[in-house]
Amino acid sequence: MDAHRNDDSVGRELRGFELARRLIVHGVRTETISKLTGLSRNRLATLRRRLKVPDDERHRGPPRSLDVLLRTARGRTEGAAVAALFPLFKNVVSTPSPTYLDEGEQACDIYDAYLAYHPQSNVRFEDLMLLKRSLSKGNLLDLALCRVCKGLIMNHRYDRGRETCSHCEGLNAHES
Repeated sequence: MDAHRNDDSVGRELRGFELARRLIVHGVRTETISKLTGLSRNRLATLRRRLKVPDDERHRGPPRSLDVLLRTARGRTEGAAVAALFPLFKNVVSTPSPTYLDEGEQACDIYDAYLAYHPQSNVRFEDLMLLKRSLSKGNLLDLALCRVCKGLIMNHRYDRGRETCSHCEGLNAHES
């Protein structure tokens, strides 16, 4: 038996459990956690029981749309803030291609960094994942600059009428 290979699988399993713990704390759905960690629904249920996560605190159903990020100026500003963090967590070219576990850890790091600046945000982890996929496809969302302060904002590609950030929109409302 190859000890190095055995250690690698143990390390991967430990990383998977730690990532699952972080995602459970963030209220991520079981299906998403399973995809990112490779852990079965049964193992995740056992982990939730051990972490004493109340069943009524779990999110169910399919992930939401990007409406939480597109509906308001604050959402568009927060979406742009999250999107600005994505390049900071990309893998270096010389490393092997990322696994779902790597992507999950990076996404969790981005979400933790985002929540450090926006602790009262309504954006959930799975909104971040939807945003990342949508921006990588490039067919739905655009990043732009606020026409007033030149801060980064996000808009639906076909809705050019919203060109101000939440801060400037708030200032304009107070001046009126």
